[in-house]
Amino acid sequence: MFAVLQKRLYWKWKTFAPERWWGDFTDIRFYLVDQLSKLRGKKIFDIGCNAGIIASELAANGNDVVGMDIEIKSLKSYIKLFKHLDLVPKVVNGSWDNPMFKDNYFDVLLFSWTLYYGENDENKSKIVSRLTRALKPGGSIYFVEANRYCFIQGRGLEHFWTVDMARAFFESHGFAIKEVLGWNPLPSLLFWLPWKIKNSIPQKVVLFFYPPGRLVQYAPGWYSFFKWLGKYPIAKKYCRSYYIRADKKCG
Repeated sequence: MFAVLQKRLYWKWKTFAPERWWGDFTDIRFYLVDQLSKLRGKKIFDIGCNAGIIASELAANGNDVVGMDIEIKSLKSYIKLFKHLDLVPKVVNGSWDNPMFKDNYFDVLLFSWTLYYGENDENKSKIVSRLTRALKPGGSIYFVEANRYCFIQGRGLEHFWTVDMARAFFESHGFAIKEVLGWNPLPSLLFWLPWKIKNSIPQKVVLFFYPPGRLVQYAPGWYSFFKWLGKYPIAKKYCRSYYIRADKKCG
């Protein structure tokens, strides 16, 4: 089943937004969509929806999805994809500074590699406070992002959290954590080098030595292995990226 989902998502990217392809067949967003595929009949707000690849999966499963993005080009790709799939596109050209929805409207908020644009905890706090007003009590946030502790994803990017920082942030904003998963903790082939030396190597070179998805994807059972491994503390600490599902507390 996952292989079918993966191929479908890849086809959507390469057909409708090739310049925005995730670039990695082991990307955590494949796991995110796998989890989201369980939802039915929900009102969902995809914040930073990009070309609508994830949103189209949600809409096809009978959910009422609204996508928001600041880039017109992304929204044009979104509309083109939805129309090709005979789905009704609902999009907002705007930012989280003015989400334009009434309180307690959505069942789900989706942050798929977007909240790091807030750049620091103060801005992120403001963003979450604004947007979660539109989330019903008991509603869920689905959140994926890079891990600050990952050498490739996080170095020098203070707006990335560690897994523990993200968890504490959502808990402090009135959410109950329901699931946390670290994704892809496989080390770089350069992991044995001293930190100062690794940090001086251009990132493009480092990526070449990281176990890339185009190789790992051919290992039998890699997806199940990542799901199993990601529940352990060591994987959560050093994972390349992570997934959190949190529910808005009532009252």
